[in-house]
Amino acid sequence: MSTQTDKCPECGYHDFFINKRRGEVICRKCSCVLDDSLVDFGRDWVADEDSGESKSRAGAPFDPRIANNLITEIGNTSDLSKLDKSTKILMNRIRKKNRWTSSSIEANLNYAFSHLKTVSSHLNVTESVEKEAAGIYRAAAERGLTKARASDSLVAAALFIACKLFSIPKTMKEVSEASKIDLKTLGKSYKLLLRELKLKTMPTSPLDYLVKYASTLGISNKTQLEAGRLIKHYHAMGKTSGKNPTSLAAVSIYIASLTTREKITQKRISEAAGITETTLRNRCAEMVDVLKLRLPKKRR
Repeated sequence: MSTQTDKCPECGYHDFFINKRRGEVICRKCSCVLDDSLVDFGRDWVADEDSGESKSRAGAPFDPRIANNLITEIGNTSDLSKLDKSTKILMNRIRKKNRWTSSSIEANLNYAFSHLKTVSSHLNVTESVEKEAAGIYRAAAERGLTKARASDSLVAAALFIACKLFSIPKTMKEVSEASKIDLKTLGKSYKLLLRELKLKTMPTSPLDYLVKYASTLGISNKTQLEAGRLIKHYHAMGKTSGKNPTSLAAVSIYIASLTTREKITQKRISEAAGITETTLRNRCAEMVDVLKLRLPKKRR
């Protein structure tokens, strides 16, 4: 669908594409996103497979963070207080039996999603990531992977996978600390979910962590651009494979700060990246040797 109402600020082109699903207006020539907040005010009709009618209400969207989207609660405390004694006793018995019908998987999901909300809040991840993690955990529960296993570790592993799928720079150590799960246990749960659910995640790029650490350290744009250039050059030579992306990001920032003569100590960088100063120096020596860089005298 095209529109002629505006002009692209980048290339001056007049032909745009509207992505209704994402709510974006995109230039057909340079792919510049002019707007990403379009709202569809149309009616949410869906086809009814049983009746064949094409205009039935869709209702509320499915939320994977809710254990049972179709749960029905019989009355509440304020409603029951208005009834006479005999009817109140009857309704209480019905409420109790209704709770008994809840399956064990629903109870498991209720506890797990409550824990997921706490950990997600601690890590400050978006709602989309939280929903993705809930969907992963739900799939694991439906396959019986939660039996005889601690749900807390599976929740943390699902959240870590969701962060990787959305390219959110969160390390396994950060998720471990936020969820209070042992790093080794979290690693086992992570591999279990990947294997059993046949999930594939791409390796995290050092560039994702570069932006995060640059913001934490408050470095200049010049130093950040230089660090990004070093990482891209190092990657082009095929040297990033098997290397910890957090340490590569930290090293690139340190070398870039030496090049631009911006004063950032090894201690500050290593603390921001969660690595030791020894690791920083060793990786720095490797990158300098591979890229054949000539640097000023190193600072402590």
